[in-house]
Amino acid sequence: MSSFTKIYWRSSGVPTWGLLFLIVLSVIVMVAAENVKQRDPVVDDNYATMVNASKIMREGMQVLKPLRAKLAPINPEFDPQRSGLVGLENSIVTTNHGGRESKQTTVNPNWAAVAVKLMADAGVQEGDLVAVTVSGSFPALNLAVYSAIEAMGAEAVIIASASSSQWGGNVPNFLWLDMERELREAGVLSSKPVYASIGGIEDRGIGIAEEGITSIRNTIERSGINFIDPASYQEAVADRIAIFREYSADRQYKAFINVGGGATIVGPPGIDDMFKSGLQEDAPARAFAVDTVMGYFLQEDIPGIHFIGIKDMATRYGLPLMPQEVVPVGNGGVYSATIYNRWLALGLGLGLFAMTWLIVRSARITSLWRRTGESGKSTKPMV
Repeated sequence: MSSFTKIYWRSSGVPTWGLLFLIVLSVIVMVAAENVKQRDPVVDDNYATMVNASKIMREGMQVLKPLRAKLAPINPEFDPQRSGLVGLENSIVTTNHGGRESKQTTVNPNWAAVAVKLMADAGVQEGDLVAVTVSGSFPALNLAVYSAIEAMGAEAVIIASASSSQWGGNVPNFLWLDMERELREAGVLSSKPVYASIGGIEDRGIGIAEEGITSIRNTIERSGINFIDPASYQEAVADRIAIFREYSADRQYKAFINVGGGATIVGPPGIDDMFKSGLQEDAPARAFAVDTVMGYFLQEDIPGIHFIGIKDMATRYGLPLMPQEVVPVGNGGVYSATIYNRWLALGLGLGLFAMTWLIVRSARITSLWRRTGESGKSTKPMV
């Protein structure tokens, strides 16, 4: 016959009125935190610029769409909007794996508004100098950043890498450098990289077939952009830093903007995830264990803007994931000028915690005093 352990439960001693009071107080705290919001001055001050940047991006998308369709058929299964900004699963110029859903999520002109907001949060104003690195992996985000720079009237020193991961700008003869050249010729953009590299592993396209390397080199040559040809990872990082220093002309960069997860920019696996998406002014000490371009700027007290973790960023700024239809300009939470008052929410949360602790503590003391008075000694809880 099996034996059973008997467990005796006793009440916490918290009176009913105390529990009801805490319930009511919790509801009041939740309602207050939800309804007492504050204005976001960055959105208030830059709303028109955000809309203008998104219109520039939309115009660029309209220019690129028919050009892409002439080169290769657009599969609506992979590119529902038939934008031409979602590339191929594989090609001779493809570097490595890439998430198709992330690439589809970027096909939205309102990413340019996100870029404006992040730049404004970093303190960028008209006439300020920014350093920019882009790869071919996210052509739509590249267009968003370029559009934001145009709309804000900032000046940019841009270094690009030409190759792309899966589903990015990896259609031969229609890489990102081809796209931006077409956009400049159409008068949509004026920004142009000062240098470009092959990209990929060690920034040298290791693993790409010779045919692909030749195609990428031809694209860089057609674009009329200076070519970076590093001998190693360390040299690729040093080259970029030297170029940015040279082209700053003794001016201070206001921000560093990066699109994608290039190793020369944010380091190899294990280091790259130390740099978060969005705006950042510092990083954990481990992030600086390896030389990176992002690390260089942060150590120079220049804020970084990192476009990575795209689906999380889309959720953060109220943009749809993998939109199936064309998204109108002005659509998205990024345009909202009201935000939660975090200090109020923190104060209310701490107040609720303190009140809960006080009631529970008082109830226990009262219960203990009563038991001691009845029996002459304290009663230990039974479990």
